[in-house]
Amino acid sequence: MTDPVPLTGRQANRLITVLRHGRDPDRAASELGIDLRAVWARARTDTRLAISLAGRDPDVLEERGHALRADNPRLLALGISRAGRS
Repeated sequence: MTDPVPLTGRQANRLITVLRHGRDPDRAASELGIDLRAVWARARTDTRLAISLAGRDPDVLEERGHALRADNPRLLALGISRAGRS
């Protein structure tokens, strides 16, 4: 089995918008012509998408806080300091 074509940022944003309105991830990905395996692969590094797949809106204040906190351990694991990010 070959790897799926990676999801672009634009595709991820479109999917997040559809998921925000309560759509099922399988159906939403299919309707947008996106391979669901690519969605799950990107969700490993895209916190907003992961939050959307959990059925929550990643743009509400509380969820944005979750996303920022989730980025810290990921960046530390990569050896990147948050001080260098804008």
